[in-house]
Amino acid sequence: MKEKQESVNCGRRAGLRVIDCHGHLGRFSQTNIAHPDAESMLRVMDRVGVEKICLSAFLSIGPDYETGNDMVAEAVKMHPDRFIGYAVINPNRAEMIERELDRCFDRLGMRAIKLHPAFHRYPVDGSAYWRVYDYAARRRVPILSHEWGRPQFLDSLANQYPEVSFIIAHTGFWDGRSDFPYAEVVNHHENVLIDLAYSNIYQDALERLVDLIGAEKIVFGSDFPLHDLAYQLGRVLFAKLSDEQKGLIAGENMLRVLEG
Repeated sequence: MKEKQESVNCGRRAGLRVIDCHGHLGRFSQTNIAHPDAESMLRVMDRVGVEKICLSAFLSIGPDYETGNDMVAEAVKMHPDRFIGYAVINPNRAEMIERELDRCFDRLGMRAIKLHPAFHRYPVDGSAYWRVYDYAARRRVPILSHEWGRPQFLDSLANQYPEVSFIIAHTGFWDGRSDFPYAEVVNHHENVLIDLAYSNIYQDALERLVDLIGAEKIVFGSDFPLHDLAYQLGRVLFAKLSDEQKGLIAGENMLRVLEG
């Protein structure tokens, strides 16, 4: 434990708390995962200097959300100071949504909700997801979604549910050169943020994103262990930004979201 703690402290030499808002657990049917279990993930986190990571299981966003949620809950139970759990539901089983969310938040210790409309093949504005939005508002928990569809939809959603922090995953699939489609929505709403878990992006995109929406609206995400954790964090640490901006992006913003 002492050796692990020293390596984490070494990763904080820049004076940053790194909170990764977008991680996964387990094996993935579409590609090999080099670090599929909690212990191997922790070894990489320690080397890189990531304090905490928010997890959903690959199994949850695929065929078995209940077992996947159990896997995440077990990792959180074993390492509560390092892992934060996302509750995942399957919108194709709408009648089970509230029951599973109650189980996740009341018994399993989850802190937020993760949606994956693409893998579940269900539109983000479909009727079943409104059960999730209502639930998140009642419990005042954030939602990270793989996609949010049209900016106009997210604008309406953020207006209707000001109690909920809505996180746009994967930089909204923006390449860093074209117009950023969610800029107006993010700037208009205090409760809309964007995560950085994306690799198909051009140099200096983060600096441009900060110019467009401000560092206080960006949260660090890696998609680890699907993507390389060191590379994703390096995009923040070596960006042409102030130390204050890097601190907000690396962890302070996500801590604020989790604390409500």
